[in-house]
Amino acid sequence: MQKPPPSPTKQTPSIVHVAERAGVSVATASRVMSNSSYPVSPTTRQKVLSAAAELGYAPNSLARSLRSQRSKLIAALVGDNTDPYFAEIMRGVEEVANEHGYLTIVCNTDRTPSKELYYLQALRDYRTDGIIFAGGGLSDPKHAEQIEEVVNEMTGRGAAAITLSQHTLNVPSIQADNFGGARDMTTRLIELGHQRIAIVTGPANLTVANVRMQGYMAAMVEKGLTIDPQLMLAGNFDQISGERAAQTVTQLPVESRPTAIFAANDETAFGVILGLLRRGIRVPQDISVCGFGDLPMSRLLSPALTTVQIPLRQLGRAGALALLTLLRREQIPAIEVIATKIIERESTAPPRTR
Repeated sequence: MQKPPPSPTKQTPSIVHVAERAGVSVATASRVMSNSSYPVSPTTRQKVLSAAAELGYAPNSLARSLRSQRSKLIAALVGDNTDPYFAEIMRGVEEVANEHGYLTIVCNTDRTPSKELYYLQALRDYRTDGIIFAGGGLSDPKHAEQIEEVVNEMTGRGAAAITLSQHTLNVPSIQADNFGGARDMTTRLIELGHQRIAIVTGPANLTVANVRMQGYMAAMVEKGLTIDPQLMLAGNFDQISGERAAQTVTQLPVESRPTAIFAANDETAFGVILGLLRRGIRVPQDISVCGFGDLPMSRLLSPALTTVQIPLRQLGRAGALALLTLLRREQIPAIEVIATKIIERESTAPPRTR
């Protein structure tokens, strides 16, 4: 038995059909659907959008990118996508990208040179329009040279790159005052009466972690206090290393323990507080604890965390706006520093007499 001929497929609506339905030229319809900056009256724009909705028209992003040589993709490289620090920054980035018709890709590098390079090379091959380095640079000279080469190749063909922290790359940067924030927080602890102040550092290969440590050391030297090597505790910007630091502190003789601990980020501070409480050390009655970042959880913790506030979403928005400015071939400052602020809560207090 002969099979019936297949039913004709429904014709996919094109920009020509949208223009005809809206009663405008194809050029005008294309400008509206591509979000062009070319001026189109609000009434005409609405006609085109309504016609596209009625016809079920969706622009072919691939074809459009081939014509315009723009992918409309922005990629953000983050150290750890489970870290609330990066989550807040990415909210700001995505808000701006969405407002301007860009799609955002988030790449989790695990702060690993090989992984960061792999992602960067892949983004180059996908002809991504812009790269945002949301985390600090990795202090590895060979790696710095490799990523500089890839970034230069991308910017040479019209892409843009920006960093949101201290970095090895020679590209524009919008960054929080990590040095000043760490120095101010350490100074505040000294003003409360603390002299034995420990610091839980960040990853040794991360530029921003070293900058915050330098801020701590600068405040100690400025106030004439000794920097005790046994109070320089290795951390990794996570809760586990914070708990490990707390364990190290409680193993010291009581007279050698710090009266305050400055964690280089909030996640580490959460771990420090948890580790101290589990070992019967009260915060802040026995040891004060503070962090850096002012994550949303900081104010919900018990005790609520004293910390250095970075306006993270504002930082993300500023970075995305700067990237779009570069894509328009407009100039921006080489470095813009966003001020930090100390937020005092319940986890710090003057030291009690031992």
